[in-house]
Amino acid sequence: MPSSTTIDPFRNHKPQIEGVYEWLKILICVPIAIVRHLLFGLSLLIGYVATKFVLHGWKDKQNPMPKWRCRLVGYSNLCYHWIKHRGRPAPRETAPIVVSNHVSYIDPIFFFYELFPTIVASESHDSIPFVGTIIRAMQVVYVNRSSPSSRKHAVNEIKVVEYLPDVAPLENQKENAAHFAQRTSHAIATALNVVQTSHSYGDIMLFAKASKSKQENPTLYTVEMARVESAFHLSSSEAVDFLDTFLSMNPDSSGEVKIHDFFRVLRLKACNLSEKQVLNDVLQKLSTSGGKAMTIIIIFRVLDVEQKGKITFKQFLYGSAHVLKQPLFRQACELAFVECYTGGNHYITEQELGDSIRQAIPNMDEFEINKDDFIACLRRNPLLVALFSPQLMHKNLSGVYDT
Repeated sequence: MPSSTTIDPFRNHKPQIEGVYEWLKILICVPIAIVRHLLFGLSLLIGYVATKFVLHGWKDKQNPMPKWRCRLVGYSNLCYHWIKHRGRPAPRETAPIVVSNHVSYIDPIFFFYELFPTIVASESHDSIPFVGTIIRAMQVVYVNRSSPSSRKHAVNEIKVVEYLPDVAPLENQKENAAHFAQRTSHAIATALNVVQTSHSYGDIMLFAKASKSKQENPTLYTVEMARVESAFHLSSSEAVDFLDTFLSMNPDSSGEVKIHDFFRVLRLKACNLSEKQVLNDVLQKLSTSGGKAMTIIIIFRVLDVEQKGKITFKQFLYGSAHVLKQPLFRQACELAFVECYTGGNHYITEQELGDSIRQAIPNMDEFEINKDDFIACLRRNPLLVALFSPQLMHKNLSGVYDT
């Protein structure tokens, strides 16, 4: 039999409502939905009354409830909806932590009845009418997502963490946590029938930034930040800053930027800066002292790996990160500053910087810029280091001194 294709769990693939028969089914099922909601409300009401009974006289909110109180919360078996089970959970001694998907605030009620765990929940759940009271009886560990101290308190409440029972670490790779996490992620993705990726919370930040900028498809700007952070040691906030620059280049509906917008935003001239050999020499100087050449050249024509006159945010981010995170990048910036200024006041004037470079450094104050602002600008736009290629090609970066 052919293998099943992966699915995207974040998209609804159900067909649209078409035809008289589909609308007829909706009209017939609406009364059923109303009845189910009424039964659901009745279940919550019964649960609320049972919970108030369980909590009566309970003053100690730090220690676990006694067994006799816990058994009183058996109201959950009065649930209005039968839940199908697949498989059985591992013993608590083997897997003390249960990680599940979370689709509503009803989930904790089921897991409390099924596994009787200590649940980690958002502090906002406590204020939900009826349900908040029920969840409170479960003695959950509340977490305020906006409070670092609250998150630290939640971590302190979790004393023991063990590997998942079905994905045991290999004997010869127990010290390699990254490899174990990779295999665990693969097992979870296989069970869900989805593609294994390296997306992280940083991608949510990028998605939110693109959504706020009214982009047609914000998912085009996610880059699997876990992989980016591992390869370039680039933080999520730095990636968001690069996305802000990229969005100012007016990407099209496919999330791609054309070459003229690329040069317009970076204030570059598409003449000598597009010569591959010049930038090869520059980036060779930016590589490690051992002579390890960089594989991605920060130039539009090379970032455009498909040679279609457009680049994606991922290509722009990878190229910028390659330059920014080179060990000698700051020294290259200092050398560029030293080579430009001729006076003794540690400022570069407009005449010293040159007209074309002056356009690329927008925050010059009164026709001059100091070294800190100069380096900060190059850190925000690492591609601008190409402007100083004539000075860098003939200098030894390891000999740069602090000015």
